[in-house]
Amino acid sequence: MIRRPLRKPKAGERVLPPTTPPIRLGQQMGAAIAAELKAMAIEARALVRELKKEPDAQQAMDSVSDDAERRITALMQKWQGKFETLADIWSKRMVGGIIAQSSAQLNLSLHDMAEHYEIQSTLQSPRLRAVVEAATQASVGLITRIPEKFLGAVQTRVMTAITTGSGLEKLVPYLTKKYKGDVRHAHLTALDQIRKVSESVNATRLQSLGVQEYVWMHTGGERYPRKLHQSYSGRVFRYDNPPIIDERTGERGHPGAAINCRCRQRPIVNFTKLNQPLVQDVYIDKRPAA
Repeated sequence: MIRRPLRKPKAGERVLPPTTPPIRLGQQMGAAIAAELKAMAIEARALVRELKKEPDAQQAMDSVSDDAERRITALMQKWQGKFETLADIWSKRMVGGIIAQSSAQLNLSLHDMAEHYEIQSTLQSPRLRAVVEAATQASVGLITRIPEKFLGAVQTRVMTAITTGSGLEKLVPYLTKKYKGDVRHAHLTALDQIRKVSESVNATRLQSLGVQEYVWMHTGGERYPRKLHQSYSGRVFRYDNPPIIDERTGERGHPGAAINCRCRQRPIVNFTKLNQPLVQDVYIDKRPAA
């Protein structure tokens, strides 16, 4: 792995500790989604077993097909509502946890300036509100699509088995395999969302405070690390000119923005600029009036 020494800070500058996302919150979010997914999968397997018991299935194909479609649709509607509630709860919890940790980390990093400045934990900045709103909508969308994707696949398999006469015997093992795959995906998605939103919140706040640059830190520990991200480790980038994070698509972003990226950023603060007018809704200026 390519490791570069940190750039020597210029006069009035300080390289802050890496910003970190609330990973524990992501794990809790993934576990909550997985629990609902498990309950949904249990009901789906029970429905498939009931359909297998339908008498004279081949002779009454139309009747069985209509009944199966009606029952799966009802199941989908039921779980759509449950996941919408789950999405509402966890999107708010995710945002609240990220905002709180971001405020705590920045205040701790700037502890020797605490006499003069305090990072607010509210969403007063219009730009920060926009970032959080977009992240919330994305998170809600990812969670609420789970029942449609899972039960939609079940519906397709069931209807194919009935209409082709291939039987429903193989569907229960299929559901078990799909459930396990979806649970893994739910955990990864939750952690990925936490990292992405945390990165966006921290970058927005730091820019509002006048911070322009950061040091890219590759954390390692990944089974298949991105060589491009490894080459960035120790390099300085600007918030208003993010580097390419995906060579295939040309996507640009900061550490943590790419899927499953665990890289972090170390903000470079120029304390001489903190004496200039800052964004009043991002921090509280506690200095006495001149």
